[in-house]
Amino acid sequence: MKKLLSLGLIIWGGAAGAQNAPATATQDQGPARQFGILVGGTATQYDLCVKKGFLAKSDQSAEETAKSIFEKMRASNGGPDQSAYMQEGWDMMKKEISEHESFYTQEKCAGVGKEWTKIMATMRKK
Repeated sequence: MKKLLSLGLIIWGGAAGAQNAPATATQDQGPARQFGILVGGTATQYDLCVKKGFLAKSDQSAEETAKSIFEKMRASNGGPDQSAYMQEGWDMMKKEISEHESFYTQEKCAGVGKEWTKIMATMRKK
């Protein structure tokens, strides 16, 4: 669990640095990237764990579910469209995850499964 947390903090730290890069960033862009990192990144991790046989497959992949969540948010958002920034955060996580696939063991995937369950419970409330 400590290694999972460490990897998360490393990736999160990299994301924080990436958020500060554009000089034209608005206050909404950082949270949108973070949301993409959290929801999209966890979905990617979940699907990798399913592929490895550590988590049960469902009717819809976690990534498809995350895309659906992002689309619903985009459609219901009354403000500026931040979906590009959510996708940017998710894409960054996809790259990191693909470079560290061996990190995802049965133990790590159990934590990913719990986190995805929490995210889904939170999204159902909204």
